Amino acid sequence: MACNSGQDQKTVEDISIVIDQIHVENHAPDSTVVFSALESKMISANLLDVQWLNADIIVDLKYSTTDNFLNQKIYEGLSNAYLEEKTAKMLAVAQYRLSQTNPGYKLKIWDAARPVSCQQLMWNVLKMPAGEKGRFVSNPKNHSLHNYGCAVDLTIVNDDSTELDMGTKFDQFDSLAQPKYEMYLLSQGRLSKQQIQNRNLLRSTLIAAGFRTISSEWWHFNGCSREYAKSQYRLVE
Repeated sequence: MACNSGQDQKTVEDISIVIDQIHVENHAPDSTVVFSALESKMISANLLDVQWLNADIIVDLKYSTTDNFLNQKIYEGLSNAYLEEKTAKMLAVAQYRLSQTNPGYKLKIWDAARPVSCQQLMWNVLKMPAGEKGRFVSNPKNHSLHNYGCAVDLTIVNDDSTELDMGTKFDQFDSLAQPKYEMYLLSQGRLSKQQIQNRNLLRSTLIAAGFRTISSEWWHFNGCSREYAKSQYRLVE
């Protein structure tokens, strides 16, 4: 399993042991259910429905609605979040850890596996020069980790099902959303201590389960490197 290089080795080994103990051999879609073309594509790529591994995880796919920065539904007929097996197991572990440290708290997924065809649709919807689009959507030619089912966008809800205040909404493309500026923004009063604490809770929970952070989006976590995904996993087209 590819985890944070900065993590303590014993922690990484412990995570690997836990992950290896999660068995999915009997996981198979209900043959009586008629799946949408998009969901069938996820299943055919051997991705796992994350709620099958941990039912406490909440799924609210923003791109299955018009409640997103594109104001357009990208995922037709998809309400479940899918991930590559090892990444899905890591997320299940993260939810378990969160339930232990903060009873009643749950992870809430906004985006998970994303086929390249959907990535291309997002790219096409943006009406701006190609050189500017990369600020908002990864070029589909580059094959992001979402395209391998190895990345997840998420937040935390409390025991009242209220999203923790992270200082910005999902897919807010400015410095407020970027972890690399948090201490500066805190000193300027643009982010509060509570908002930083909430982000740290999300980060510590995901990192402890083996995920990697990025410096530009507080909600985005990677299950491995892009190079590792390209060499080990199937591209969801």
